Amino acid sequence: MRDWKYATRTEGSIRSAMLELLAEKPLADVTVMELCRKAHVSRSTFYEHFGNVADVYDGIVEEFASGLSPVMAQVARPGSDACAGQPFCSRLRENGPFSPAIGDDRFLNTFMQRMGNLEKHDLYEILTRAGYAPKQARAVCAFQLAGCFSAARATDVPDESWSDVKAVIDRFILGGISACLAAKRDS
Repeated sequence: MRDWKYATRTEGSIRSAMLELLAEKPLADVTVMELCRKAHVSRSTFYEHFGNVADVYDGIVEEFASGLSPVMAQVARPGSDACAGQPFCSRLRENGPFSPAIGDDRFLNTFMQRMGNLEKHDLYEILTRAGYAPKQARAVCAFQLAGCFSAARATDVPDESWSDVKAVIDRFILGGISACLAAKRDS
């Protein structure tokens, strides 16, 4: 029988070690051996919990995604109680524990894959219910996420200006969604 408390602590130790290593080097250069050494676990213990280094990274990205608010809640009703969680762009900007993972080249692609090929994105459901084809809805979701990722990671936007920039982006997203829905209603 698996000891879940121990499993969680061990997996957390390995994920923390991964974040430390990612602060020093790209994911492609991280090895199981150095990850085990940094986490103070044996290779066999590592393989009891993860299949490879990429699985650890995927778990970190999934953990990052677990605290996000749905896009429509954040753009339509910013700051409301319906906005449980944190907006994607805001979480990307904070210098929290996920920063080393976010900085890796694989982050955005991994994040989108962890969302189930974008079909878990709240815009996907809204657009397909309105009559858009799944590939159209996925393309809009990818566009929205990639755009928010790029804007949030922009180094020329100082933190004190971010809330104003985010407000404009939110209006742009909401306007685009409204236009898409209106076009389907009018067709």
